[in-house]
Amino acid sequence: MQNLKNDCIYHAIEKIEEIQEELFNFPCTSNYLNYYWADLHHYLFNEDYFLIGYYKCKQWLGDNLLSAINVIKDYELFNFGEVSSDLSSSEDIANMTAYILGEEILSESKIFNCLGGRLYEKIRPFELDLIKRELRFKYLNG
Repeated sequence: MQNLKNDCIYHAIEKIEEIQEELFNFPCTSNYLNYYWADLHHYLFNEDYFLIGYYKCKQWLGDNLLSAINVIKDYELFNFGEVSSDLSSSEDIANMTAYILGEEILSESKIFNCLGGRLYEKIRPFELDLIKRELRFKYLNG
């Protein structure tokens, strides 16, 4: 599952760079972005599909398919009391796995835990850059 997690870290870095590029092209007048700490996980892992296409999702999951299904079952049973994902769909499995791994990645982030304690505050550009740097370090050093 570590290779899947690394792919999710890379995905988060790309999404942060998209936000930063948007900022560069349309600078805001305040020191804060229009993104809240409480919504960062949503922006990175839930606003768009992680992967599209059954074959692509099946390839990405590879030998981790059963582990991913177990992770989804445990997560959904714990949080919702029932399993609602379609576990026969490689797209649903891949995207839900990325969602769950995204939560795990942010929960392990020292920057997110330090600054993200202010969940209802907007993120500042330099704070977003700190998270990106931390994720890049984690991605490169496994």
